[in-house]
Amino acid sequence: SNPLVHVLALLDSGAKSCFMDKNFAQAHQISLKKLPCPASIVVIDGCPIASGNIIEESEPIHVVQDTLACVISFNIISNLEHSIVLELLWFELHNPKID
Repeated sequence: SNPLVHVLALLDSGAKSCFMDKNFAQAHQISLKKLPCPASIVVIDGCPIASGNIIEESEPIHVVQDTLACVISFNIISNLEHSIVLELLWFELHNPKID
């Protein structure tokens, strides 16, 4: 089992899923698995993300914010500016007032 890791996450109101940087996953020995079908992703200007299609996802990760917890499998992207990106839906479910 992986130890507890404290990390600041970026809330991306336009994201359609949660993302993790590949280097962060490797540094914390998070298991990755290949997706059955690569997923394309576009950024705000409609262009494909520079790192290419998403081909891996993380093992299910227990994510805890204060007293709230859930399990998320993150899509893996290389060279993310932030280690973790959470989609708006995650915050709407766990922190509906988005304080």
